[in-house]
Amino acid sequence: MGNNLRSSVGALLIIAVLMHGCDRIDPSQKTPVADGAPAEQELQSVAYLPTSNSGPGGRKLFERLDRAKNCKDFELAMRWNRPPNVEGGVFHKKMVYLTNTLPADLPKNSEIVFAGKITQGDVLPSGSARWFLQMPDGTLVQAVETSDYWQKQQQADQDAHPGEQVAIVRPETAGREVCAHGLYQGLNGKDAHSDRKLPLVSVLFAIDRDN
Repeated sequence: MGNNLRSSVGALLIIAVLMHGCDRIDPSQKTPVADGAPAEQELQSVAYLPTSNSGPGGRKLFERLDRAKNCKDFELAMRWNRPPNVEGGVFHKKMVYLTNTLPADLPKNSEIVFAGKITQGDVLPSGSARWFLQMPDGTLVQAVETSDYWQKQQQADQDAHPGEQVAIVRPETAGREVCAHGLYQGLNGKDAHSDRKLPLVSVLFAIDRDN
């Protein structure tokens, strides 16, 4: 598991970008009229998240997405930071937002944001975090956050001030929701209880919340 996952996620410098929610649009990319970003009026529900005017042309971006109260707010802030119709981020890809299922024809290495309920969560001997997540349509997805990313998240949570919302709360509790940003790895996952192949996601950043 470790070798092919690690080779796909890229350099560790991504962590600093992801942890602060500032996976920026490429400044050289001119934003089209229909970039797919939510209207500013829709952002009232995430007004509690810190922002900076660090986007192209001083555009406002949300920071500290680890403080999102729920997966809906996490996705909304991500949609603003990374509109789906604009290439951006470290991988220079368009972000794919999956709200219900994981399409069978989704290209491998697509950069995605998705959410699912935990059916099983654990930490592997390698130190990587692993979840089996059920999406709203019932699709079961295996999601793995490699040890380097997982340890960075844990350290950030430990450094949080008392009472401050953190990214990882109860990641092994069945029924909780995990919302994640990651790279789709094709049908290379495996069911925990059978040889059935599952969609596999290499997680770059995740939070877990009550539904």
